Amino acid sequence: MKYFVVILMVCALTSVVGCRDFTVNQDGENRNEQGRREFTVSTGKPFEMNQGDLVHVEGTNFVIEFRFVLSDSRCPSNVVCIHPGDAEILLEIKNGDDGDFQIQAHIPGLVPTPYTTNNVIQFEGYRFQLLRLSPYPVNGTDEHKETDYTALLSITSLFD
Repeated sequence: MKYFVVILMVCALTSVVGCRDFTVNQDGENRNEQGRREFTVSTGKPFEMNQGDLVHVEGTNFVIEFRFVLSDSRCPSNVVCIHPGDAEILLEIKNGDDGDFQIQAHIPGLVPTPYTTNNVIQFEGYRFQLLRLSPYPVNGTDEHKETDYTALLSITSLFD
């Protein structure tokens, strides 16, 4: 019994040590404005955007900006963790004269991507879904800068 408890404690400690939070800069000071892209996407087709990009959604008044990664505590791919963790990004949506809105999109760790069964966020008659956030954490590598992140998103109409 003692041997079993010792093995269980070692496994638990190893898992917790491997699952660290990857911090990212949220104040925008290191933001590369010159690297910002601005483009138009259609609903119903997944698209990738980098932090700082502006996306116009065809047929709507939406302009979406991937502001930053709020948190990334996903279990690194080369570690066994007790909890898969998750990542959260902040999207700002400008809706014409209706103002600016913010939504937070999550994606759990250790899921195959694109993660099409991820939670859907409904806003103004559309569904927003975060399908992937890259790069995925790997234990032993440097922390990611906010400009390293790319989100794969899907926007679909509720009425299609």
